[in-house]
Amino acid sequence: MPNDQEFCPITAATDLLGQKWTLLIVHYLHAETPHRLRFCELQQRLGGLNPATLSARLKRLESAGLVERIEISHLSLHVEYMLTRKGNDLGPVVEHLYAWGDRWLRRREVRRTLRQK
Repeated sequence: MPNDQEFCPITAATDLLGQKWTLLIVHYLHAETPHRLRFCELQQRLGGLNPATLSARLKRLESAGLVERIEISHLSLHVEYMLTRKGNDLGPVVEHLYAWGDRWLRRREVRRTLRQK
């Protein structure tokens, strides 16, 4: 295991969160806090993401302690997800990333779209 001098928090965070879809999953779960989302609701918000990909990302976030998986057994069994306390600590990071993208990337995307017309 690396010592503190070799540990880079940015590298560790991007190793965990850098896979495609992962930050969006955190974003949508954070937006629903304190409520939970069903797998199908999360999949729909992600534009119909492949269920295997969503499942893999959720399992990784769960094993890292960022997401809690809750089995609900009313009439039929279903699963809901929510951020843990550790996962909710990412909320401000995701909100700032959203604001940054809106400020600096949206205008560029709009200009690119206008040039293509």
